[in-house]
Amino acid sequence: MKFPIQRLHIIFTTVSLLCGLSSPAFAQQIWSGTGRIVSGAGEGGTVELKLSVTDNNVQFLTGPSKNEPPFQLNNSIGLNGTVNMNAGTWQFVQTGNELGVSLSQNNPYRIIRYRLFPKS
Repeated sequence: MKFPIQRLHIIFTTVSLLCGLSSPAFAQQIWSGTGRIVSGAGEGGTVELKLSVTDNNVQFLTGPSKNEPPFQLNNSIGLNGTVNMNAGTWQFVQTGNELGVSLSQNNPYRIIRYRLFPKS
């Protein structure tokens, strides 16, 4: 059975697009977990946090920075970095399947440490 060149090109293009769309670079990953207020206002309290990560773009789905725009982190060796936002300074350190997140706030003063895990 012979295929015309145009048909092969269409099939190849379709397969390439489908493979590209399902690649990890475009996949959305949800990270969620709990945190503890370790210092300052509300010390000892438990809080929750949920993030959406698509490629290098991070978006808060819950928490003090929920309504702030997405930002980028260095994703070459996991999600690592620091970002200053309206809610305070966020620090991210990924170790395997765990994402450690710390928030330092000045007004009111408090430090929150979260442990997040990927959700399917």
